[in-house]
Amino acid sequence: MANLELKKNIFGMLSDGSEIELYTVNNGKMSFSSTNYGCTLTTILLPAGNGKKVDVLLGFSTLEGWVMDGLCFGTGVGRFANRIGGCTFEIDGKKYQLDDNDSGRTLHGGFDRWEKKVWSPREVETQYGRGVEYSRVSPDGEQGFPGNLDVKQIFTLNEDNVLTLEYYATTDTPTPVNITNHAYFNMKGYDGGTVKDHEIMFKSDKVLEIGEDHLPSGKILDVEGTPFDFRTPRLLSTQIEKLKFGFDDCYCVPGFDEKNFTLREFGYVKDPASGRKMSVKTTQPGIQFYTANFLNGEKGKNGHPYGRQEALCLETQGYPDAPNHPEFPNTILRPGETYHQVTQYVFEF
Repeated sequence: MANLELKKNIFGMLSDGSEIELYTVNNGKMSFSSTNYGCTLTTILLPAGNGKKVDVLLGFSTLEGWVMDGLCFGTGVGRFANRIGGCTFEIDGKKYQLDDNDSGRTLHGGFDRWEKKVWSPREVETQYGRGVEYSRVSPDGEQGFPGNLDVKQIFTLNEDNVLTLEYYATTDTPTPVNITNHAYFNMKGYDGGTVKDHEIMFKSDKVLEIGEDHLPSGKILDVEGTPFDFRTPRLLSTQIEKLKFGFDDCYCVPGFDEKNFTLREFGYVKDPASGRKMSVKTTQPGIQFYTANFLNGEKGKNGHPYGRQEALCLETQGYPDAPNHPEFPNTILRPGETYHQVTQYVFEF
């Protein structure tokens, strides 16, 4: 890994005096940066010709932006990503009550979010490349979830332009665990405008049926003949216009098998004009495809206002509301077990 350069800088300071660090990994062609404030991906720089770089990740120019942010720009999300219906779940006959932060649902862990926590960083080299491991203990009762959860989020880059996000967790009490990263991508650049002109290809032929309450019904639908069908490459504009509000839906990863831990190819997004392309692989059963429907002029990097559908998210994860759907792939972690998931974003330019 001689070609992989890792630099550490001070990103800023919180009001309580905590010093926040920023780590940048560069392979000579592309780079990414991340911070121990919220396990947050802050930039992904790709070549743009003439020696220039383009940042394909929405976010902020300063730490203060993420401190004030409520939309999870590039942040690590847990203890349970996505939604839990009724703000409750039950394990082994015991019922647990969570925060209501989404009109009768718990979204991305509730009010006391992981994205606002300071994590302990450590520089690492793994089989996937060079980068940083962020760790902390989510204490029993945090966000209403049971058990002390020992968590690690590892971000690495290799020489082949593969950004790997790796998650580990262990617990002393049975608890739901579903960790993801909420990166907002625009392959034209963070100030490139709408992503409706992006080319999309997903191998998935199944999507979860979602009700008006944004929760899964338990049914799994075929994408054939629906706006959710991206099995052949299509411009996002050809499909999104068929929907009332945009995409915020969980696709099933083809070939997922709980007993067979392996990275599976899901698909890609591409900017046809520049040729910049990002493919996704994951060990997770689902990917939440979200087209940034709630962006509404938030001031981002260099003061750029982010408008509706100026980004897309591919949040690899367990199925939403899985603790209340025993027919879904398991998301309950028990003592003696290790939660381990891997996601890779593969860049071409």
